[in-house]
Formats: sequence, structure tokens, C-alpha cells
Amino acid sequence: MRYFLFISFLLFASCGSPYKSLTQLTNGAKSEQEVLKPHFKTALYRCIVDGKFLFKQFHLSGLLFFKNDADTATRVVFQNELGVTYFDFGWNKQDRFHVHFIMDKMNKPALIKTLKKDFELLLVKNINTNSRQRFQNKAGQNVIRFGLEKGFVYYIYNKAGRLERIENADEKRTVVRMVLTRRCPKMRCHNMLS
Repeated sequence: MRYFLFISFLLFASCGSPYKSLTQLTNGAKSEQEVLKPHFKTALYRCIVDGKFLFKQFHLSGLLFFKNDADTATRVVFQNELGVTYFDFGWNKQDRFHVHFIMDKMNKPALIKTLKKDFELLLVKNINTNSRQRFQNKAGQNVIRFGLEKGFVYYIYNKAGRLERIENADEKRTVVRMVLTRRCPKMRCHNMLS
């Protein structure tokens, strides 16, 4: 009986929104999407991806390479440390998505759709700019929220104004959390070129 009460408490505690404590700020005159949109020619990141789906857990590690071509097309390639390519995705200058290559075991429509959505959040592509709202959290960090078809995307900046995290969430929970840092061995992804 006491275990049931404990589990019930955990379920009740986990149903609260992690974004309830945000304080809304007035929107700035500048387009936040242009500030958020990354400006780079090439970028190389060391990444570790840990996740779970139902009862299965997975772990991938390798190098994540971003490249903007001269015609404003964007490519994203993820390879392991031995050079085996997991996937190679691209967006043309109209932001239309294309799969250049994907490993057979990963070639599942649901997985491709999820990866496409996550990379579009990271690259700030196909975001509804009319739904932009600015907030501040309890730690004093600025938070910019955009509405998505399902849920929201939160861009969280540290006090120095540098993008720290990107979180995809609905009203009840965080679905995806991307942590961005530079050369920190305890973090999951860091920039290898800077």
C-alpha cells in the first residue's frame, strides 16, 4: 500500500507543467527568429544521443556535421567515430526536406519524421513566427517560445545571452531537450570547431 501511495505521488507530481513559473515579457521589436537562426558555413559537433522508446533504450555517438552550401541549402550528416554514416539529410533554399542517405536499420518513416522535426527546431526552420512569446524563468534566463503544430518549442538563453537549451514540450512535459555547450566533457553535445 505504501508503494502505491509513493507511485501515485510521483505520477501526480510529474503531471505539472515545467513552464508554469515563466514570467511573460513584452515582445521585442527585432525578429527573434532571425536572432535564433544559426549563421554558419560549417560546424562539427561531438554528440552522444541517449534515448528510450517504450522498453527499449538506445545509445548513439559520433560526429554531427552541419554545412550551408553556396545556394543556401543546408546539410546535416551524422557519422560514428569510424566514419560509418547514420544519416545525411538536407534542406534546399525553400526549406524543403530531402533524405540523401539513411542507414537501413534507421530507415523508418516515424524516425525520419522525428529527426526532421528535431533538426528543424535546432536550425530554426519552418517555425511559426507569429506565435512568438518572450518569458523569463526563475533563474533569470530569457526564454523565447514558438507554437508548433503540437506543443511548443522553447529557446532558453543563459544570462550572458548565449543559447543554452532548446526544449520541445507540450502542456504537461518536456518531450525533447537539446543542451548546447562548448567543450564541456559532462555535456552531451559540444562544438568541435570553436
